[in-house]
Amino acid sequence: MKDILSNKNLNALIFSKSFFQFSFHIRIILFTWLAYEITQKDLWVGIVIGVGSSPIFISTFFGSYISEKYNINKILFISYISALILLLLFLFVDYDDIYLLMFLSIIFGIIPGIATTGFSTILVNTNKKEKLSKINSYYYLIIFFGEMINPIIVGYLLSDISIIYVIVFACVFLVFSLFLVAFHPADLQEKRKKDFNKYVSYLSILKNKPVIVWAVIIAAVQSIFGSTLFVVLPKYANLLEIGASGFGIMNGVVGGGLFFGSLFSIFTGVHKSRFSIWLLSSIGWDTGQVMFAFSDNYIFSLLCLFLMGFSAAYWMVSATLIFQEQTEKNDRNKIMGLFTLVSSLYFLGWLVGGIISDLSNAKTAIIISAISSYPIFIIAIIRSKQLRNI
Repeated sequence: MKDILSNKNLNALIFSKSFFQFSFHIRIILFTWLAYEITQKDLWVGIVIGVGSSPIFISTFFGSYISEKYNINKILFISYISALILLLLFLFVDYDDIYLLMFLSIIFGIIPGIATTGFSTILVNTNKKEKLSKINSYYYLIIFFGEMINPIIVGYLLSDISIIYVIVFACVFLVFSLFLVAFHPADLQEKRKKDFNKYVSYLSILKNKPVIVWAVIIAAVQSIFGSTLFVVLPKYANLLEIGASGFGIMNGVVGGGLFFGSLFSIFTGVHKSRFSIWLLSSIGWDTGQVMFAFSDNYIFSLLCLFLMGFSAAYWMVSATLIFQEQTEKNDRNKIMGLFTLVSSLYFLGWLVGGIISDLSNAKTAIIISAISSYPIFIIAIIRSKQLRNI
C-alpha cells in the first residue's frame, strides 16, 4: 500500500477523477431534491435522473473509441471543463422549471460515460494487474468518503442557506480536478491509426469472453432494477419528518457504509472468488433494502442504509476487478467502456423505480428491486463454469 500512496502520478489521477465524481454526486443529490420538491412525485425524480442518464448508451461507446484514438488525459481535461461550464450555467437558469431540469440532466449525462471510460482505461494501462485490487479499494475509499460527507453538507446548504452555494461547492471540486490533470501519468497506449487498426471489436469480446458477457448482463440487471431506493428516499424523508437535512444525512449514511466497506476491503482484499464476493455483497444490499422498506424508525433506517453502503463497496471493488482482469492490450478500452456503461445504468433504475412506485407504492417498488437480480444469478451460475471459477 505504501507504493500506491507514494505514487504522485497515480494519486493525481485518482484524486482528479474523485473530485469530478464528488461534483457529479452533488449534482445528482440537488436534482433529486429539486425534482421532488417541484412535483412531489417519485415518478418525476425517476424521469429527471433516469432520462438524464440516457446519453450513457452513446457516450461510453464514444469514450471507448476516442480513448483508442486520442490522448486520454486531454479527453479527461475536456470532460472536466465541460462539466464546470454546465454547472456555472445552472447559476443563471430557472431551476424551478421541471422541464429545464430534465434537459440539463440529459446534457450532464453525456460527460460521465466519456470521462469514466477514459479514466478506467488509463488506470489499467499504467498499473500491474496484481495491484489493481488495492488500487480499486483505495480509489473507492476516496470516492465514498465524499459520498459520506458531501450529502450532509448539501442537505445543510439546501435547508439553511441557498442552492447557489451547492452549485459553487460542486464547482470547487471541478477546479481541483482540472489542476490535477497536469500531474496524471502519461498515456503511453499506442493509438488507433487510420490505416491500421489492431483493436478488437465488441462482437469479438462478447464471442470470446463469456465472463464479460455474464458480468455485463448481471451488472446491467442490478443497475436497472436494484437502485429503486434512491428514488423513494425523498418520500421517506418526508414520512419520517426529517426534511432536507435528514435527506442529506440518509444519503451520507449510505456514503459512510461505502467508505468503511472500501476501507475494510483494503485489508481483506478480494483475492479468492471475486464472483462469490459479488453475490454476497448483492445479498447484503438487498437485505438492507427490504429492512429499510418496512422500517418506521429513523435510527433503524440509517442502520439499514449503512449496511447497504458497506455491501455496495465490496460490490464495486469485486465487479471492477472482474472486468479489469479480463482485459488485454487491444480490448481494454472497450471492456472498461462496457463496465462504465453497465455500472452507470442505475440512473435508468431510478426511472424504472419511479414508474413502479407511481403505479404501486414505495414499499412494493423496493421489494421488487431487492429480488430482481437473483434469477439471473442462478442462470449464470448454472450456465457459466468460467464465471464460477473467477
